[in-house]
Amino acid sequence: MLAQVSSLPVPALPLEAIRHYAALQRDLEDFIAVAVRIALDRGADWPDISALTSVSPSSLKSRYSKAQVARVVQNRKQRRPAPVPSAAPGSVAFGESPILPEATEPSVLDRSRDALARALSHMHRHSGTSVRTTALQAGISPSYAYRIMSGERCPSWPTVQGFARACDTDPGNLFELWSAANGVPPDSLAQPHERALARFAGALRGMHLARARPPLTSITDKLGSVSANELRTIATVLANQASPEVITLSWKATAALTKAFQGDVTRIRRLWQAVQQTVPGPDSPVPTE
Repeated sequence: MLAQVSSLPVPALPLEAIRHYAALQRDLEDFIAVAVRIALDRGADWPDISALTSVSPSSLKSRYSKAQVARVVQNRKQRRPAPVPSAAPGSVAFGESPILPEATEPSVLDRSRDALARALSHMHRHSGTSVRTTALQAGISPSYAYRIMSGERCPSWPTVQGFARACDTDPGNLFELWSAANGVPPDSLAQPHERALARFAGALRGMHLARARPPLTSITDKLGSVSANELRTIATVLANQASPEVITLSWKATAALTKAFQGDVTRIRRLWQAVQQTVPGPDSPVPTE
C-alpha cells in the first residue's frame, strides 16, 4: 500500500501514507498479541519471549495477559470489514487493512519442529549458561542459537549434537525429535536390540524434554490404569537411567505416556514395535490402535 502511495502520478492526500502505516501497525500489534499467547500455550516462558522482543517480562505480562489478548481479538472481530463476494481470495482492496486468516491446524512437520525448538530452549534454560556461552561451545553464533530455540530455523544434526553437549544433555534424547522435525521416518530395517532400545528410550526422554520435563506426578491422571511397576519403569527411563525393564512397557502404557506428552503416537508405536521385534523369544503382539 505504501509503495503504491509513493508511486502515484499525482501527490497523495497528506495523511494517506500515515493512514496506511497506522493500519499496518495495528495489524502487527494484533498479531504479536496472539502469537505471544500461542507461544506460552506451547511451552515458552516469559523470559524466552523477552529475549526475542527486548521487552521486560513484567511489561509483557501486563501487555499480553489472557484478558488483554482476549480484548484484542474481540476488538478485531468487531472492526473486520464485511467480505466482498467479487474479491479474489486473499485480495485486499487498496487502503484497507488486510484480514488475518483464521487459525489452522498446524501440520505434523510444524508440530515436530515446534517440539524440537521447545526441547532446545528448555535444555538451555536448565543448563544455567548464557546463550553466548552455549552457542560458542556448540560451534554456532548466538543469533543462530536464538533462531533454533525459537523455531525460526531447523538445525542440522551436528548442530543439535553440539548444542546438547553444550547443555550437558545426551544428544540421543533429541535424535527422534530432530528426525521428526526433518520428516525422517523411524528406521524400519532390522537393527540390533540395543540400538532399538536406545532409540525408544531416547524418544520417550525427548518427548519429556519437549514438554519442559514435567514431574511424572503431574500427568498421572492422564496415564489411566498404568500399573505401578510400569510407572516406576517410566520414571527410571525419564530420569536418564539405564533401565532394561523398558522392554516390558506395554503399548497401552506407552501410548498413554505419548498422548500425555502430546507426542507423535504413530512414530512412537513404530519405535516400540522395533524393540519388541528384537527381543528373543515369541513375537510380541503388534498394537492395533
